[in-house]
Amino acid sequence: MTAELQPDSARFGALYAAHFRSVWRTLQRLGVFPAFTDDAAQEVFVTAWRRWSEFEGRSSERTWLLGIALRVASDVRRKQRSNDEVPVKLAIDAPLPDAVTAARQQSRRVEALLRQLDEERREVLLLCDVEGYTIPEVAEATGVNLNTLYTRLRTARQQFEALVKREREEL
Repeated sequence: MTAELQPDSARFGALYAAHFRSVWRTLQRLGVFPAFTDDAAQEVFVTAWRRWSEFEGRSSERTWLLGIALRVASDVRRKQRSNDEVPVKLAIDAPLPDAVTAARQQSRRVEALLRQLDEERREVLLLCDVEGYTIPEVAEATGVNLNTLYTRLRTARQQFEALVKREREEL
């Protein structure tokens, strides 16, 4: 593929439509606070527009966007850690149905367990096992060696399984 200086609007619109939800979910799973996820997703696509001429087609558009999303998520997480502001959650007056409450509690427990993994292992576990990226796609997006990623994924799965087992025993 020959690199174009700028995509036409229709092509970029199709890229956005095809990948926005995946980029948004990936950012949130990589630790971007929900209050900042929309802005971070927008930053991914603004960066993609600006760097369009650098996309050579050696990887898929999805993998290319993943590489951008990883860098944006890293920047946002760094700002989140250095910023004293914590996103404010809106209070809901009406009680939530029991099923929704239970699902949210379960989700929070899983997130707490994932936070116990180091960032590199958590990232590859989420990208492969939750988002469905392959190890070669993650390697292309991150520049990390395939064998290193396979090791991180195997270790992350083992550690996560041990954490889940320990939590179940404590319940």
